[in-house]
Amino acid sequence: MTAKLIGFIDQLEPGRVSGWVYNTSNPGQPVSFKAVIDNDYTHFDVATIFRSDVIGSGHLSGNVGFSFGIPDQFQDGRAHSVAFFLDDDHPMTLSHPTTSAVSHQWNTPAPEVTAPALPTVLIYVDSIADGCINGWAYDENTPLQPVELQLWIDGVLVADFICDTPREDVRNSGHPSAVVGYSRTIPSKYCDNRDHRLAFTTQAGGPVRSATGDTAPSWSFAFPATAVVGRVDGLHGGAILGWALLHDHLLDRRSGGLQVLTTHLGQPIGQVCANQFRADVAERLECDPNCGFAFTPPTEIVAGRTMELRFRVLPDGLELQNSPFMAIFPELKAYRTFRDLLDVTDRLFTQMWALRAQIKSLLPADHHTIQSYDGWARLYYQSLATRKLGTPTARPLVSIICPTYRPRPKDFLAAVQSVMAQTYSNWELIIVDDCSGSAELNATIAGMAERDSRIRPVFLKQNAGISGATNIALNMTNGDYVAFFDHDDLLVDRAIEIMLHAALTTGAKLLYCDEDKIDDDGVFSEVNFKPDWNRRLLLSQNYICHLLFVERGRLRQAEPLRKICDGAQDHDLILRLADITPNREIHHVAETLYHWRKTPTSTASSGKSKSYAVQAGVHAVSDHLARLGLHGTVSSPLGVTIYEIEWAIETEPKVTIIIPYREHIDLTRACVRAIQDVTLYKNYEIVLVDNWSTSAAGLAFPDEIAGWEGVRVIRVEQPFNYSQLNNIAVGATTGDFLLFLNNDVFVKQPNWLGQMVGEALADPLAAIVGVKLLYPNTLVQHAGVILGVGGVADHAFRGLAANDPGYMARAICAQDLSAVTAACMLCRREAFDAVGGFDAAELRVAFNDVDLCLKMVQAGYRVVWTPAVVAEHRESLSRGSDFKPEHQARFFDENAIMTQRWGDILANDKHYSRRFSRQGGLFVNLSDPTQG
Repeated sequence: MTAKLIGFIDQLEPGRVSGWVYNTSNPGQPVSFKAVIDNDYTHFDVATIFRSDVIGSGHLSGNVGFSFGIPDQFQDGRAHSVAFFLDDDHPMTLSHPTTSAVSHQWNTPAPEVTAPALPTVLIYVDSIADGCINGWAYDENTPLQPVELQLWIDGVLVADFICDTPREDVRNSGHPSAVVGYSRTIPSKYCDNRDHRLAFTTQAGGPVRSATGDTAPSWSFAFPATAVVGRVDGLHGGAILGWALLHDHLLDRRSGGLQVLTTHLGQPIGQVCANQFRADVAERLECDPNCGFAFTPPTEIVAGRTMELRFRVLPDGLELQNSPFMAIFPELKAYRTFRDLLDVTDRLFTQMWALRAQIKSLLPADHHTIQSYDGWARLYYQSLATRKLGTPTARPLVSIICPTYRPRPKDFLAAVQSVMAQTYSNWELIIVDDCSGSAELNATIAGMAERDSRIRPVFLKQNAGISGATNIALNMTNGDYVAFFDHDDLLVDRAIEIMLHAALTTGAKLLYCDEDKIDDDGVFSEVNFKPDWNRRLLLSQNYICHLLFVERGRLRQAEPLRKICDGAQDHDLILRLADITPNREIHHVAETLYHWRKTPTSTASSGKSKSYAVQAGVHAVSDHLARLGLHGTVSSPLGVTIYEIEWAIETEPKVTIIIPYREHIDLTRACVRAIQDVTLYKNYEIVLVDNWSTSAAGLAFPDEIAGWEGVRVIRVEQPFNYSQLNNIAVGATTGDFLLFLNNDVFVKQPNWLGQMVGEALADPLAAIVGVKLLYPNTLVQHAGVILGVGGVADHAFRGLAANDPGYMARAICAQDLSAVTAACMLCRREAFDAVGGFDAAELRVAFNDVDLCLKMVQAGYRVVWTPAVVAEHRESLSRGSDFKPEHQARFFDENAIMTQRWGDILANDKHYSRRFSRQGGLFVNLSDPTQG
């Protein structure tokens, strides 16, 4: 069928025909055509010139123009005709101001014979090879100004460019400027084994002059449709590394897997396949990553010699860049010495690891634990009292608001006295008695106000509820900052000073600190050492609680407390503050500055939640999700103020599940079948990475699963490198999300994958999602990773009962963490690519998942762990333990790499309080209480 064309001839006059044309049924595809003059001369062209006037009129693409010159033989003052045809010889009708016929005629006056002006732009072509043209050019009139040129191929304009590449060789030859060079890639469609001609004009279409004096120079070229590109990188670890690719210009595809022959003095000494994973090459050239090679020269041939090695790609023998490569190889005796030294080093690593364990076992246990917190706290508060902060010049007013309703008198008196004892004096205490009905309490409050003008009482005649009373207090505040205080709790004497100092030095608008509990005997217990800002944990529980310290202007933006959330009104307020406060303006003051009163009948003592408070919390979190446009059902499965979200996802992005294995076929088969049997999520594929299985069962397994829908196998015949196995699989897949899964992890929940994807879709910055993993005996194997404990990192809550809430319920709360294990890890592909994937060079086995997570966090992404998904993990069944003697040296090395790379971050995990010891005892052992 003939294409439906729209077009127009703008110029039909001496010397040139110009216009535009496009195909309405395929407007993005340039129209190829031929112009026939007098049935004698044929000009072939493609309408690709950019026409802003056409795109401005509403067309989808501006690359629709054409313009070609009329040969001299037709510029003779006679009438001539031009007709336009498509490639298939169908006539092409174009509009013209004076005619709409297919053929056009014009009279061309005979040109005046005058001597043309000599072009001032000189062009030099150094080379036309390997799909590129290189050279330099300048304008004689303005030699210091880079010249702008147009590149034409076969009469078609293909590029506009500026000759601004530095060329020191040109300047050294006497030219006044080095900024004269150019290098242009020839479009791949011209790499077709055919002859083509290229030419240059000025930006205005004027002629240029060549070094030989030609005023309309042109050059011919013919590039092959395929070409080999590659490089020898150098000697590393006893092997010569490099890469090689076959570039198919017509398909614009670069693929690896080429055979590379190594020769010396014309004699072959080795041959390797260029199919190893090279993420750096893939990222730079957007090509097949499996293009690298590592050639290990035979020791008996190269020992003690300096050799010139050549690397050529078979079968054509094309030589790689940086070949020949000069390499100096040590004597055979030196090889043996180096191997012996390496063995000695490995033994030393093993002995050092054993010595470290022995020394650690001889050290006394940490003096303080959570169970002995009272003794730790007394030492801590003594240290806190003498700590120097520095004095901010500003002394803003701080409003402390205290809604009051029938407190125990002695507790209330102690609470107010803790405010009056503050080391920072510029405060006001607003007490709103919510119609307690106690004349004695009213008299006590009034007496306090008479003795200290900073105390401002309000006595309500009708009960307003906690939200109503708090709102009344808020409306009375005059301070720049507001602190929320309960009527029977206690402030540490430096609480306001320290919170204000943090606000003024960080610029934060919302601040919170750590808190503990105090009973009637004055014993401290149940300290809550909180993480730094943790948005996902706040959806699971109100971990911030006390002391809440907020800039008053930000509070006004958040609007009043809501009565519908009474019982969880502070949680609701913090969520609404989080909606309008950037992360950088939220600050955790890692000091314990607030004592929550613990009485025999209080919630603080019993740990029980009132049902109305639970429902209020569900309402608060549900409203928060609605404000963010997120869909999910909020519930409290345990009937306490701990919340779980069942995410409702509207679309199912593709998930690629990557499972490396080597042998262990029964285990791998069961792992895959479990996924297929229970998973409700539909849009997923399973990619198994066979790491060189050699048993009969292993070799037969790919044929066995050939008929399994959505499952395929990639075979990698290389020594075990977990990072590289996964990187290779990622490079061969297209999923929007990547699910890295060990073959010894078994899923059981139908919604497991939907929940993980839902966590990621809830925030575009949520790049990684991990889950709770249990040993076969149902004890916790993994509940997130904590950095810096016992070395690089450790699994949180290992050995805890499956449903045990753990410290501050963090074993059952979804939360942001610094890292999770890749035994079951969902990863956003765009984030994985952005940080370069797993480190296959230095972290082959251990810590590669922690390293990946830290790279994500460093790039601004979030790592989320959720206990809503639980799977069974038979840890290390495939690869064995890191602590076997033969593995210890490698593990020690990877440990050192992580410490060098992430040392400061490992020592200061923002999701794990510095008040906990880094020697061990996660969430149990405490650090030195005298350290700031």
